[in-house]
Amino acid sequence: MLMLCAFAVGTSEFIVVGVLPEVAADLDVTLPTAGLLVTAYAVSVAVGGPVLTVLTGRLPRRSLLIAVMVLALLAASACALAGDYTTLMAARMVAALSQGLFFAVASQVAVAAVPPEKQTAAIAKVVNGVALSTILGIPVGTLVGQNYGWRASFALVAALTLIGLIGVALGAPKVEHEPDAGVRASLFAFGKRTVLLGLLTTILSFTGMITAFTYVAPALRDVTGFSPAWVTGVLLVYGLGTMVGSTIAGRVRPGSIAKVLPIPLIGLTVLLLAQGFLLETKVTAVIAVFVLGAAAFASGPLLHTFLMGQAGSAAGLVASVNISAFNVAAALGPMIGGAVIAGGFGFQWIAAVGAVPTLLGVLVALVISRLVRRGAAPATEPNATTYAHA
Repeated sequence: MLMLCAFAVGTSEFIVVGVLPEVAADLDVTLPTAGLLVTAYAVSVAVGGPVLTVLTGRLPRRSLLIAVMVLALLAASACALAGDYTTLMAARMVAALSQGLFFAVASQVAVAAVPPEKQTAAIAKVVNGVALSTILGIPVGTLVGQNYGWRASFALVAALTLIGLIGVALGAPKVEHEPDAGVRASLFAFGKRTVLLGLLTTILSFTGMITAFTYVAPALRDVTGFSPAWVTGVLLVYGLGTMVGSTIAGRVRPGSIAKVLPIPLIGLTVLLLAQGFLLETKVTAVIAVFVLGAAAFASGPLLHTFLMGQAGSAAGLVASVNISAFNVAAALGPMIGGAVIAGGFGFQWIAAVGAVPTLLGVLVALVISRLVRRGAAPATEPNATTYAHA
């Protein structure tokens, strides 16, 4: 059920990437301006997610999940009906608020449903909902948008969100809810070096990935020479990569995350440095897009599970802040890519520029690994006792 909801909200976040040129043309804005629809969404999640998590900390989880999905449905419908850029931007920001709160609650419920050794796999399954959105939701939404207009893509998002809402209403179990530790107590978690370094790793590593991914559709058309229909197929390959990456991450025990984490981040950095060359031929471009998805979505569940384990009783708030950190990266990525385009350097240079923050993320991940290896930080599992089935 949580995977189904993650599929809906994941499609809502990134579906605009596949129809970015169509949105820009129809609303009479530049491509970098249209890219700000991704940025604004990310900023809304980054700021609103933790605030809403604190404000709703005492609400029953099942009722909260239903309310979140209702809000997401209303926002998706507003996107489909938007007649101008401002309305679309406002609707996207509301959708972002619902997503930020959803992933905070879903992460806690997921780790509470399984024994400690399977908590990474539980988080990975929720992330697989996002991966599935890239495999099916985004490519199909792109195809729908190219043939019936970009508003039809958001109508598809509304339909997926409605399915998720029905799944929550019918299938969400009642859970006994122990409220979070409170703002003051939770803030102590952010004094831990490993928590701060983990959040920094999320921002740095995903800034590079999203810098490349935001403009991947126009790059595949203008640089590689794919037709619009083939671009949809290549995005499907990207989605397959995300599913493979998150599945692999789910096999890592929480206590081994710090040691394993630098590996996918190094792979992501190498890929970003080489992507400009790989885009020159169709075969290598497809391989590059697959590896981009696999490396990024292998890193995500590892970071999320590790941070929740380090946070103790503040796992809910830290989970929300980590989603915010990801969306800070999602805000920075389009801005960096847009600056590269505005500077006249072309799509081939976007990923190489994005490799710089990702390389810094690798260095921070290595520091985390060293702290855990030397015993300066515990290799703990997320708190699984906060939620229990009634």
